[in-house]
Amino acid sequence: MLKTFLMLCILPICIAYSCAIQADWRDKLKEAAQIVEEQKSDKPNQKEVAQGLKQALENGSDKAVTTLGKTDGFYKDPSVKILMPPELLKVDQTLRKIGQNKLADEFIQTMNRAAELAVKTTLNIFVDAIKKMTIIDALTILAGSDDAATRYFERTEGSRLHGTIKPIVTDATKTVGVTKVYKKIRNRLRFVAPSLTNNLPELDEYITQKTMDGLFLKIAEEEGRIRKDPVARTTDLLRRVFG
Repeated sequence: MLKTFLMLCILPICIAYSCAIQADWRDKLKEAAQIVEEQKSDKPNQKEVAQGLKQALENGSDKAVTTLGKTDGFYKDPSVKILMPPELLKVDQTLRKIGQNKLADEFIQTMNRAAELAVKTTLNIFVDAIKKMTIIDALTILAGSDDAATRYFERTEGSRLHGTIKPIVTDATKTVGVTKVYKKIRNRLRFVAPSLTNNLPELDEYITQKTMDGLFLKIAEEEGRIRKDPVARTTDLLRRVFG
């Protein structure tokens, strides 16, 4: 009887203790499951990676075009300023020796003005390229260098960009006076250094290439900033992909 009585007293305690242990384990398992789910949700999937990269490229290309397309966007930025073509360095030196500094400076300024006008029309090309980017492209870019996305742009849209920019540069050189100044330079040189007027470079092609170089440089800078600087990641998606 005593044994039975003791068993009846102890049994509820054991059951209660067992239930408490089970409840504690259930809570711990629940917490662990929540942590796993949170970790899963924080890690972007492949689609989100692609979206993040596209967003980064949209931001970078828009900022580059806006920055370079305003007055002095090229001219007052030493990293992209278009200087005399290498073939004209002797021309530049000669002009300055004969007191034609103003003419030389005007020529450099008008070349940059042509680039600033031309670059404004390029954003649609970048937007189209972004839309065509595949998930595989995005994953490859994410694992690449700090300017991998910019190099993708250059590789896939370089020819189209050139074909779009050059006709605008050609018109812009007339509009802003590059052609006019160039003629002045040739006329002045005929009297002081006629040999320098031979084999002068094709300006439209030179300005077009320098315009593209400036664009890609600025987009690469923005891409690098988004990859490295948390402050530059202005959306939740960018923070998750590049964080």
